[in-house]
Amino acid sequence: MNPALGFINIAVVMMAVVLLVLGVALWRGSQQGARVAAHQIDAANDLVKANAAVYRDQLAELDREYVMGNLNYEELKAARDELSQRLLEDVGPESVTTQSVADSSHQAAPVVWHKPWWAIGLLVLVVPVTSMLMYSVLGEPAALDPLALKQGVDSSAEVTPEKLSEMATALTRRLQDEPNSMEGWVMLGRVQRARGHFEESAEALGKALALSRDDNLSIERAEVLAQKNGGSFAGEPWTIIQRVLTADPHHLNALFFAGSASYAEMSFRSALRFWERARELVLADSPDAPELDRAIAQARDKMGLPAIPPRAAGAQASQAVGMAARSISGRVTLVKELKGLVAPTDTVFVYATSVTGSRMPVAIVRTTADKLPLDFVLDDSTAMNPSVKLSSMDEVAVRVRISKSGQAVAQSGDFGVSLSPVKLGSKGLNLMVRDTLQALP
Repeated sequence: MNPALGFINIAVVMMAVVLLVLGVALWRGSQQGARVAAHQIDAANDLVKANAAVYRDQLAELDREYVMGNLNYEELKAARDELSQRLLEDVGPESVTTQSVADSSHQAAPVVWHKPWWAIGLLVLVVPVTSMLMYSVLGEPAALDPLALKQGVDSSAEVTPEKLSEMATALTRRLQDEPNSMEGWVMLGRVQRARGHFEESAEALGKALALSRDDNLSIERAEVLAQKNGGSFAGEPWTIIQRVLTADPHHLNALFFAGSASYAEMSFRSALRFWERARELVLADSPDAPELDRAIAQARDKMGLPAIPPRAAGAQASQAVGMAARSISGRVTLVKELKGLVAPTDTVFVYATSVTGSRMPVAIVRTTADKLPLDFVLDDSTAMNPSVKLSSMDEVAVRVRISKSGQAVAQSGDFGVSLSPVKLGSKGLNLMVRDTLQALP
């Protein structure tokens, strides 16, 4: 429903309810007034009748006394005059008033019954007119115009720096009163980003994330922080991306930016791995597909690999199905006691091996200690030998080794940790390096 039409319908219903309540109150009030007046008239008539009955009884008693000879004529006349005077003093004015009221009640009754209709008619006329006048002065009549609403939406496409500044100011004021509005902080963050105020944008998005964790919003904040750092994802942006990928190895935006961050650091193999995983999730007709194909081609070119044709949509969809069940993800951390013994340039190997067979890694990720804590994903894209893939196994041993020599063969004094058995599809593994390699199983 059109918002303006909905507002009008609600206003009309509310006004009708108010008029109905007032009309019922007036109608009941008029009926009650008529009943009270009638009761008063009946009570007054009853009083007059009672006094008249007493008067007649006393006159009859005087007459009996006269007949029996107890009173002479003069005494009878004096008693009758005295009785008449007393009766006139007791009820004479009330009887006149009562008679007047009784006589006029037949003429006044129609007036009493017609007054509520005049009052109700006045309400029906005055309340809507007054409401419309007040809305025209205090409200926003233009909001009821569908054309104005449409123009307002269309004009939002022409956003000027002045409008963005006004929006930022208005949102800031609103959030002072509503600090727990996640949507408000997100909107403020995006407005500040559009203004090029990346520091304020990252701060606003951080407050939104404090109210509700959202991986998409986390990646958006990582991108803002990278813009603040001149396009570099080093530091906090890269940490955010790795954390999101640990929780969801198939998060598309995280894979996009992980590839971009790796490419910027000239880690073309990692960039290719992230982009290829993203490409498996994107349909062939997606607008992101051509861009991903170009990025993959650039990474392969940097590595000296031959170009490959774009993947078919059917093959791509089939590869995307079950990817979560063919990978292992987690985080590698280092205990505080070892931080002084591990140099930032020491090589870190994270790899998976067969539980019962050869100790040759079937999937491996290589980085340096300055990247710790490290969020990792092991899958077929990290295989050392294409003929032996991680997806062909049900469970593996996941190992971490920190090497000062950087050699693939384990050396005495290397630090590491191992976890076995680990089923494929496991996520959120916590591998904390706390001992030397000799202590590993």
